[in-house]
Amino acid sequence: MKSTGKSHWERFRAAVAAGDDEKAKSLVALLSPADMPRLVELAEGGGDGRWWAVRGLAAVGDAQALPVIVASLTDGDPAIRSVAALALAGLHQRHPEAVRHSLPRLVQLLADDDGLVRQSAADSLARCGDGAVDALADALNSPHEGVRVRAAAALHRIGTIAAAPPLYHHLEDNNPLVRHYAYETLDRLGLLTNLLLARQ
Repeated sequence: MKSTGKSHWERFRAAVAAGDDEKAKSLVALLSPADMPRLVELAEGGGDGRWWAVRGLAAVGDAQALPVIVASLTDGDPAIRSVAALALAGLHQRHPEAVRHSLPRLVQLLADDDGLVRQSAADSLARCGDGAVDALADALNSPHEGVRVRAAAALHRIGTIAAAPPLYHHLEDNNPLVRHYAYETLDRLGLLTNLLLARQ
């Protein structure tokens, strides 16, 4: 990238202001933790740069970015909710203990009115791995079938021993997709035969 004498932050802001998504995408990867306070300010500012601000926080934010990301999960704009869900997963990878208590807020998006938000929430919970298992186990008890299916799919993607107990309890779920994910995950873990024998 040719030097312009401007900082990465200045070039990033200029690209966002100009609506140049390709350039903003390349520049967001060059931001650093030192840019976090400005990203938080941009995310809270209510302007067109909010989406990119939350995207930036996904890349470089620390635990202090958590409040603005969690607040964005309930934004009126589904694009903001979606990127906030992905940002929470990114933050969890760096600061799992700080983020874990906010994962139930992410589970709530499994019932969002917007399909992309629902998918982003499910993808993000899967990316959180074992840290999301408890929140997903609670979601498996939801009366909302779509929530149960997406929770079971996320646990299937996590695919660890920790994901097995909640899925075991839904081997006879009334939704065939939930049953499918439960059977597939337990079988892949080599647990299905033993568990079925234990139930007889």
